[in-house]
Amino acid sequence: MVGACALVWRRQSVRGLPVRRVYLNCAGEDESLYLEYNFVPARPGYEARVAAAAAEYLKQRRWDELVMPGMVAGAAMRGAAAPLGREDTKEHICRYVDLARLRREGADFDAVLSSNTRQQIRRSLRLYEEAHGPCAARPARTAEEAVAMCGELAELHTSAWNERGQKGAFHFPRFRAFHERLILATFPMGGAQLVRVEAGGETLGILYYFIHRGRVSFYQSGFRYSSDNRLKPGLLAHYLAIRHFLQDATAEEYDFLAGDSQYKRSLATSERTLYWTWLRRTTIPTLLYYGLKSLKDTYAQLAAKRSERAEPPVRPGE
Repeated sequence: MVGACALVWRRQSVRGLPVRRVYLNCAGEDESLYLEYNFVPARPGYEARVAAAAAEYLKQRRWDELVMPGMVAGAAMRGAAAPLGREDTKEHICRYVDLARLRREGADFDAVLSSNTRQQIRRSLRLYEEAHGPCAARPARTAEEAVAMCGELAELHTSAWNERGQKGAFHFPRFRAFHERLILATFPMGGAQLVRVEAGGETLGILYYFIHRGRVSFYQSGFRYSSDNRLKPGLLAHYLAIRHFLQDATAEEYDFLAGDSQYKRSLATSERTLYWTWLRRTTIPTLLYYGLKSLKDTYAQLAAKRSERAEPPVRPGE
């Protein structure tokens, strides 16, 4: 064997139209589930040939859309599959802290942050320590402790999302049970880790990571929020966790994964791009769906222009 991938075939209803989709290395169960750093694993030197073989296999099968989420830059599969259909790609920035570079250059993490970010962290740190005691990031020491921390994270996470009128990821029992099994299975080999951030004996938040080949990927979190907007539990928790992983010589990157949140922009030192690619064949379902979508978009644009023309002119001084 020189390469392998998972192809999941699903017939899905898209605006009432049955569409045959093929998903690369994911189940396609929910659009909100993100697969990142996706590629077709192959032995060194075989990447292009494995991707070409997978593309040839797909060429012989019936499908309307090929979905390749979270692909890394230069993934051979993207190039090999491109001739199979019309490509639609969305780019997402993936920000990270280059821990190895900071160590190599002897740079202090605080020094690479903006003055505004440093000010927010120091103020939050001072207020928490005045109220509760010293702040620290404490990783789980056993798989059982990590599972217990995951339970606390789930409660904090769900509470925060409920306040926004939403359920949150851990609302679903199957989801929570899956992660408990995953932690028990991978914690002993260093694959999963949870870190509690405390002020004295008070839990400020819990962070959940996947660790692989030096990359510490931040996956999920739960924080204890306050009405005092000077307190930044999320920003402070990540800051303390980054400083913790800086002390671990095996940790090369602290990866925030895809998404453009403010805290990621504030703390990250580097970034890369991941690609969500859809390849669409010219079939009856895709022609109908995208034809109707094009008409809808055109109508929306015309309606917006009519609305702009209908607006009365603004007189000077108004």
